[in-house]
Amino acid sequence: MKMWPATPLNPPKQNISPLIRFSRWTALTAGVIYGIYRYNYLSTREVEIQKHENEIKERYRQKMEKIKQQRTEEEMALLGKEAGVASK
Repeated sequence: MKMWPATPLNPPKQNISPLIRFSRWTALTAGVIYGIYRYNYLSTREVEIQKHENEIKERYRQKMEKIKQQRTEEEMALLGKEAGVASK
């Protein structure tokens, strides 16, 4: 297997075009501004989504509590019937 000869890297050019420099800085600035705008948009949207999800979770929790309470009452009635205790 032949190894590639180690060639040293050339130093960066010192005379970069002002247009290229301006374009780079403009792209960087535009990216940062877009990132800030997008973050704010998504964070406000996420707050609304979280509110909606919390409402759904609360309704589900209440529904499960009712079901659990009904099952408990049914089970207690069955146990009372088996034990010979009069139900109310």
